[in-house]
Formats: sequence, structure tokens, C-alpha cells
Amino acid sequence: MSVVINSNYAATVASNNLSASNSMLQKSLNRLSSGSKIVNPSDDAGGLAVSMKLSAAAKRSGAAASNIGNSVSFLQSQDGVMKVAGKVLDRMSELKTLYTDPTKNSNDLANYDSEFTALKSELSSLSPARRSTASPCSAALTSRSTSPKTAPRA
Repeated sequence: MSVVINSNYAATVASNNLSASNSMLQKSLNRLSSGSKIVNPSDDAGGLAVSMKLSAAAKRSGAAASNIGNSVSFLQSQDGVMKVAGKVLDRMSELKTLYTDPTKNSNDLANYDSEFTALKSELSSLSPARRSTASPCSAALTSRSTSPKTAPRA
């Protein structure tokens, strides 16, 4: 008994051609719908590598811009701290000068001393040792201040 396989060669070729056409149509529709020339790495390997390189460069530029913005904000806050420290130091200098005035009584001197002590504690609260992000521009705040009592009286 012999086995007979009936096949339609023309139908098989037509089916293969239809499958290939459907595949190409799907690829074209994917490209159109994505708006990109490269949908799969197999489309253009060299172009995909260039595209990935440019995308990485754009992300690095964005990160650099973010770092610059953070640095500007940090420096602005440091500028504010330095302005406050300058005002505190100016007042401390003024108090020291007032303390040396021989016409002041003991109550005035005690008031000057208490204000000086309060300013000294405020200045130490601005020091970078109290913050987690110490900066070189605020190193001037770490120096110790003396009491106005140490100034020689005239």
C-alpha cells in the first residue's frame, strides 16, 4: 500500500508570500506608529548605537544641569549664612567697643555681656560643624570669639 500526499504547490507558495507580506506590513506599521526609523535593533544596528550614544549624552547633560542648579541653590544659601554671620560679627564688634566705654555702669556691662553671649551662641549655630554639609566658604564661622570682658578698659 502506498502513501500519497496531496499538496498544492501553488497554494503553499502563495501562503508563504502572504506571510512575508504580512510581516513587512507589520514592520512598516510599527515604524509609522512609533515615529522612529529604528524600532528593533535589527532595523539599523549602527543607527541604534548612535541613537543610544546621543540619548546617553542628553541624559548626562540633564544631570549636569541639575547639578549646576543644586550648586547655585547651595551657594545662595551659603551667601545668606555668610551675610547673617557678618551682621552678627559686626554687632559683636560694636558691643566690644561699647564695653570699653568707661562711662558705662555695671548693669550696662552685664547687658552687653549677655547680648554678646547670645550672639556668640547664634554664631556657633551657624558653624559648619553643626551641619551635615560643611562647605569651605563657611569655614570662617568656626573661629572662636571672646567675651567683651577681655577687652582692656580705658
